[in-house]
Amino acid sequence: MTRLGGLTYDPPLIAPVGTPLAEWITPEQFLIDADPVETPPLLRVLLTSDGSMTTLLESLRLGPIDLEVIRQGEEPIDTETALRLGVRPREAAITRHVWLSHAGQRLLYAVSVLPTSHLDAALAEGILRGVEPLGRLLDACGRPAVRDHLRIGRLQNATLADAFGAGPSDRLWCRTYRLAVEHTLTASIVEVFSPRLVE
Repeated sequence: MTRLGGLTYDPPLIAPVGTPLAEWITPEQFLIDADPVETPPLLRVLLTSDGSMTTLLESLRLGPIDLEVIRQGEEPIDTETALRLGVRPREAAITRHVWLSHAGQRLLYAVSVLPTSHLDAALAEGILRGVEPLGRLLDACGRPAVRDHLRIGRLQNATLADAFGAGPSDRLWCRTYRLAVEHTLTASIVEVFSPRLVE
Protein backbone atom coordinates (compact mmCIF):
# COMPACT_ATOMS: atom_id res chain seq x y z
CA MET A 1 0.00 0.00 0.00
CA THR A 2 1.06 3.60 -0.60
CA ARG A 3 0.19 6.72 1.35
CA LEU A 4 -0.29 10.16 -0.13
CA GLY A 5 -1.52 13.14 1.84
CA GLY A 6 -2.83 10.84 4.55
CA LEU A 7 -4.82 8.73 2.09
CA THR A 8 -4.01 5.10 1.38
CA TYR A 9 -4.45 3.67 -2.08
CA ASP A 10 -3.60 0.48 -3.91
CA PRO A 11 -2.09 1.17 -7.33
CA PRO A 12 -3.31 0.84 -10.00
CA LEU A 13 -6.86 0.38 -8.70
CA ILE A 14 -6.86 3.59 -6.71
CA ALA A 15 -5.21 6.71 -8.02
CA PRO A 16 -3.63 9.35 -5.77
CA VAL A 17 -5.66 12.54 -5.52
CA GLY A 18 -3.25 14.74 -3.62
CA THR A 19 -2.99 18.38 -4.68
CA PRO A 20 -0.67 20.69 -2.72
CA LEU A 21 -2.66 23.15 -0.64
CA ALA A 22 -0.95 26.06 -2.37
CA GLU A 23 -2.67 25.02 -5.61
CA TRP A 24 -6.21 25.09 -4.16
CA ILE A 25 -8.13 28.32 -4.78
CA THR A 26 -11.42 29.66 -3.44
CA PRO A 27 -14.57 29.51 -5.59
CA GLU A 28 -14.48 33.30 -5.82
CA GLN A 29 -10.93 33.28 -7.22
CA PHE A 30 -11.82 30.40 -9.55
CA LEU A 31 -14.71 32.40 -11.05
CA ILE A 32 -12.51 35.47 -11.49
CA ASP A 33 -9.77 33.46 -13.26
CA ALA A 34 -12.00 31.00 -15.16
CA ASP A 35 -11.59 30.82 -18.92
CA PRO A 36 -15.15 30.53 -20.34
CA VAL A 37 -13.89 28.26 -23.13
CA GLU A 38 -11.91 25.94 -20.87
CA THR A 39 -14.55 25.91 -18.13
CA PRO A 40 -18.05 25.76 -19.66
CA PRO A 41 -21.03 26.84 -17.54
CA LEU A 42 -22.00 23.32 -16.44
CA LEU A 43 -18.48 22.59 -15.18
CA ARG A 44 -18.44 25.87 -13.24
CA VAL A 45 -21.77 24.94 -11.62
CA LEU A 46 -20.51 21.48 -10.61
CA LEU A 47 -17.25 22.79 -9.17
CA THR A 48 -18.82 25.58 -7.12
CA SER A 49 -22.04 23.87 -6.01
CA ASP A 50 -22.77 23.51 -2.29
CA GLY A 51 -25.44 20.86 -2.88
CA SER A 52 -25.46 17.08 -3.25
CA MET A 53 -23.13 16.01 -6.06
CA THR A 54 -25.07 12.77 -6.53
CA THR A 55 -28.29 14.71 -7.12
CA LEU A 56 -26.55 17.04 -9.57
CA LEU A 57 -25.13 14.10 -11.51
CA GLU A 58 -28.53 12.39 -11.58
CA SER A 59 -30.05 15.58 -12.99
CA LEU A 60 -27.29 15.84 -15.55
CA ARG A 61 -27.58 12.22 -16.70
CA LEU A 62 -31.34 11.82 -16.14
CA GLY A 63 -30.81 8.53 -14.37
CA PRO A 64 -29.47 6.79 -11.28
CA ILE A 65 -25.85 7.19 -10.24
CA ASP A 66 -23.99 4.01 -9.29
CA LEU A 67 -21.57 3.87 -6.36
CA GLU A 68 -18.51 1.61 -6.58
CA VAL A 69 -16.52 1.44 -3.34
CA ILE A 70 -12.88 0.82 -4.22
CA ARG A 71 -11.44 0.90 -0.72
CA GLN A 72 -12.95 1.55 2.67
CA GLY A 73 -11.65 1.05 6.16
CA GLU A 74 -10.46 2.63 9.36
CA GLU A 75 -7.11 4.39 9.49
CA PRO A 76 -5.51 7.29 11.37
CA ILE A 77 -6.03 10.84 10.11
CA ASP A 78 -2.97 12.66 8.79
CA THR A 79 -1.95 16.00 10.30
CA GLU A 80 -3.18 18.13 7.39
CA THR A 81 -6.67 16.61 7.34
CA ALA A 82 -6.88 16.67 11.14
CA LEU A 83 -6.14 20.39 11.12
CA ARG A 84 -8.84 20.99 8.51
CA LEU A 85 -11.37 19.02 10.59
CA GLY A 86 -10.30 20.31 14.01
CA VAL A 87 -9.45 16.88 15.42
CA ARG A 88 -6.28 15.30 16.78
CA PRO A 89 -3.74 13.91 14.29
CA ARG A 90 -3.74 10.12 14.15
CA GLU A 91 -7.33 10.02 15.40
CA ALA A 92 -9.28 7.09 13.96
CA ALA A 93 -11.35 7.74 10.83
CA ILE A 94 -13.23 5.86 8.16
CA THR A 95 -11.55 6.52 4.81
CA ARG A 96 -13.64 5.77 1.75
CA HIS A 97 -12.60 5.78 -1.95
CA VAL A 98 -15.44 5.55 -4.49
CA TRP A 99 -16.36 5.95 -8.14
CA LEU A 100 -19.66 7.58 -9.09
CA SER A 101 -20.80 6.29 -12.47
CA HIS A 102 -23.76 6.30 -14.81
CA ALA A 103 -24.47 3.61 -17.43
CA GLY A 104 -20.93 2.30 -17.03
CA GLN A 105 -19.25 5.70 -17.47
CA ARG A 106 -17.15 6.94 -14.56
CA LEU A 107 -18.06 10.53 -13.77
CA LEU A 108 -16.33 11.29 -10.49
CA TYR A 109 -13.74 9.84 -8.10
CA ALA A 110 -14.19 10.77 -4.44
CA VAL A 111 -12.26 10.25 -1.22
CA SER A 112 -13.95 10.88 2.14
CA VAL A 113 -12.26 10.98 5.55
CA LEU A 114 -14.73 10.73 8.45
CA PRO A 115 -13.47 10.89 12.07
CA THR A 116 -15.18 8.08 13.96
CA SER A 117 -15.49 10.27 17.06
CA HIS A 118 -17.94 12.48 15.13
CA LEU A 119 -20.16 9.68 13.82
CA ASP A 120 -23.10 8.12 15.60
CA ALA A 121 -23.45 4.36 15.39
CA ALA A 122 -26.25 4.33 12.81
CA LEU A 123 -24.41 6.65 10.42
CA ALA A 124 -21.12 4.77 10.79
CA GLU A 125 -22.92 1.50 10.06
CA GLY A 126 -24.53 2.98 6.94
CA ILE A 127 -21.17 4.25 5.69
CA LEU A 128 -19.49 0.89 6.23
CA ARG A 129 -22.24 -0.89 4.28
CA GLY A 130 -20.96 1.05 1.29
CA VAL A 131 -24.13 1.01 -0.80
CA GLU A 132 -25.08 4.71 -0.78
CA PRO A 133 -23.20 7.92 -1.67
CA LEU A 134 -22.40 9.85 1.49
CA GLY A 135 -24.70 12.80 0.77
CA ARG A 136 -27.60 10.50 -0.08
CA LEU A 137 -27.00 8.49 3.09
CA LEU A 138 -27.14 11.64 5.22
CA ASP A 139 -30.37 12.71 3.51
CA ALA A 140 -31.91 9.27 4.15
CA CYS A 141 -30.98 9.54 7.83
CA GLY A 142 -32.62 12.98 8.06
CA ARG A 143 -29.22 14.55 8.76
CA PRO A 144 -28.89 17.67 6.59
CA ALA A 145 -25.30 18.44 5.66
CA VAL A 146 -23.58 21.79 5.16
CA ARG A 147 -20.51 22.06 2.92
CA ASP A 148 -17.89 24.69 3.74
CA HIS A 149 -14.26 25.64 3.06
CA LEU A 150 -14.73 24.72 -0.61
CA ARG A 151 -11.52 24.89 -2.65
CA ILE A 152 -10.97 24.14 -6.35
CA GLY A 153 -7.87 22.86 -8.12
CA ARG A 154 -6.47 20.79 -10.99
CA LEU A 155 -4.21 17.79 -10.98
CA GLN A 156 -2.40 15.73 -13.57
CA ASN A 157 -2.41 12.00 -12.93
CA ALA A 158 -2.10 9.55 -15.81
CA THR A 159 -3.55 6.60 -13.88
CA LEU A 160 -6.69 8.44 -12.86
CA ALA A 161 -7.08 10.03 -16.31
CA ASP A 162 -6.84 6.59 -17.88
CA ALA A 163 -9.53 5.28 -15.51
CA PHE A 164 -11.77 8.09 -16.79
CA GLY A 165 -10.98 7.15 -20.40
CA ALA A 166 -9.07 10.40 -20.91
CA GLY A 167 -5.58 11.10 -22.22
CA PRO A 168 -2.62 10.73 -19.82
CA SER A 169 -1.75 14.43 -20.12
CA ASP A 170 -5.27 15.65 -19.35
CA ARG A 171 -5.44 17.86 -16.27
CA LEU A 172 -8.37 16.93 -14.05
CA TRP A 173 -10.58 19.41 -12.25
CA CYS A 174 -11.07 18.64 -8.57
CA ARG A 175 -12.42 20.20 -5.42
CA THR A 176 -12.18 19.70 -1.69
CA TYR A 177 -14.49 20.73 1.14
CA ARG A 178 -15.60 19.93 4.65
CA LEU A 179 -18.93 18.37 5.42
CA ALA A 180 -20.71 19.40 8.62
CA VAL A 181 -23.75 17.61 10.02
CA GLU A 182 -25.76 19.32 12.75
CA HIS A 183 -22.97 21.88 13.27
CA THR A 184 -20.35 19.15 13.79
CA LEU A 185 -17.54 18.74 11.26
CA THR A 186 -18.03 15.22 10.02
CA ALA A 187 -15.88 14.68 6.93
CA SER A 188 -13.18 15.96 4.63
CA ILE A 189 -14.04 15.29 0.98
CA VAL A 190 -11.97 15.36 -2.22
CA GLU A 191 -13.78 14.96 -5.57
CA VAL A 192 -12.06 14.55 -8.95
CA PHE A 193 -14.15 15.11 -12.10
CA SER A 194 -13.98 13.20 -15.37
CA PRO A 195 -12.91 15.45 -18.24
CA ARG A 196 -15.72 13.83 -20.25
CA LEU A 197 -18.39 14.80 -17.71
CA VAL A 198 -19.59 17.91 -19.52
CA GLU A 199 -18.95 16.82 -23.10
